[in-house]
Amino acid sequence: MEGSYDISLVSLSYLVAILASYCALYFGTQLTRVEGNKRRIWLILGSLSMGLGIWSMHFIGMGAYQMDMPMTYDLTMTVVSWIAAVLASGLALFLISKSVAGVGVLILGSLVMGLGIAVMHYLGMAAMRITPSVSYDPFWFTVSIFIAVGASGAALAICRYTQRLVGRQAVGFQGIAALVMGAAICGMHYTGMVAVIYPQGAMPAMSNQLTGSAIGTPIILASVLFIVFSLLAVYSDIKARNNEEEWNRQEAERVKKMAFVDEATGLPNRSRLEHHLLESLVETGGAASPFTLVMLEMSNYRELSAGMNSETLYQRLHTLSEQIQKLIPAGVYLARYSNATFGLVIHDAIDSKAVNQTFGTLGKATTALKVTGWNVNWKAGFSRFPQTGHSSRMLIREALKTAPLAELINDKAPATESGVQMLIN
Repeated sequence: MEGSYDISLVSLSYLVAILASYCALYFGTQLTRVEGNKRRIWLILGSLSMGLGIWSMHFIGMGAYQMDMPMTYDLTMTVVSWIAAVLASGLALFLISKSVAGVGVLILGSLVMGLGIAVMHYLGMAAMRITPSVSYDPFWFTVSIFIAVGASGAALAICRYTQRLVGRQAVGFQGIAALVMGAAICGMHYTGMVAVIYPQGAMPAMSNQLTGSAIGTPIILASVLFIVFSLLAVYSDIKARNNEEEWNRQEAERVKKMAFVDEATGLPNRSRLEHHLLESLVETGGAASPFTLVMLEMSNYRELSAGMNSETLYQRLHTLSEQIQKLIPAGVYLARYSNATFGLVIHDAIDSKAVNQTFGTLGKATTALKVTGWNVNWKAGFSRFPQTGHSSRMLIREALKTAPLAELINDKAPATESGVQMLIN
């Protein structure tokens, strides 16, 4: 007995299979992230989703096959075929969602999923009781089993791989897995239909409870609801993954920024200062392009910060850094080297005027910061490239040899002239 296919229903069956697969893979991915009751709920939803999708696809595909004999089904076998699809889906999802899933588990999951699809199909065919009974071509029957197992294995492998991905990349690979799994379901079904041999003049059993219209309406309703549910799941999954990708991007930027930015002041931190010195040394290349490194130390920082909560401390340090930035000349690179020490790099300071201006304006910070309630005692030290050394480590080490700032900003004191002369020469 020959028949033909309604292409629109065949296309619908593939769409249902894809959506079923995407939902199942979505739930399977979630299973690796949750525990306890929530994990069981996700497993049940994934099993029902996949099972209903396989079952709906089968009967839509059966409806797409048009032949002279009317199709009716035994109610008990139809329900059993749905249960088989749900159980097989649940077991496959459980296996693939294990935290440690090697090749053996993947093979077992492929067998369970593929054989589950095949069992559901052939139980569904058995529900279509006819006289004389149908038979199967051994070759195409075997091919249908291999298609179901092989494609299921590929889809589950992709699903396992997507569990390590985030954002749009994960959505893309999960979509590919759904297409492959959908092909597994449809490929097995329509290959299985090729294997079916309908006897000439066969008629459906009178005891079949489900006629074409009796099973067609519930399947259409279930498929519509399933498609709506699937689309919502797909939308939620894509939205969640995009949000996850954006959060990861922002977090990566924040971590990258924190690696070179002081949290309290927003200034470049020690690592960034050292990197800046290295860049300056590379740029100079030993040529006559000197720069001066100044280390400005709060000698009474420990006493000032004692007993102060972090929020208040951060506020005062931030105010302090803003005041220093306003006082120093343009072009001076400012960083926070340690809790109590700020580093300044004065580029192209070829005479005592620029250095003296910097030290003089820094001295004003003592009075400018009274608004913070701090009475800061400043100490300062300096080094110069190339006179002091040719490495950042040597320049920093020499600049950390600090002395009271007042000795360096008192223009009338001989020590100041001596200090500046040492700095320049």
